[in-house]
Amino acid sequence: MRKLSELVSEGFIWSVGITRPKPGKERIAAIYITTVLCATILGAVSVFAFLLSHL
Repeated sequence: MRKLSELVSEGFIWSVGITRPKPGKERIAAIYITTVLCATILGAVSVFAFLLSHL
């Protein structure tokens, strides 16, 4: 799991262009970025499923 969150974090930093976290804070930043991305994807899928069920 640790490598996955680091990979996601690194990809997000490169693709979006956000500032790198301070030294020693990389792990917390990786967990935060991964959590936010997963929550966003889950939210979008939930809204899509809700809309499909009410059509």
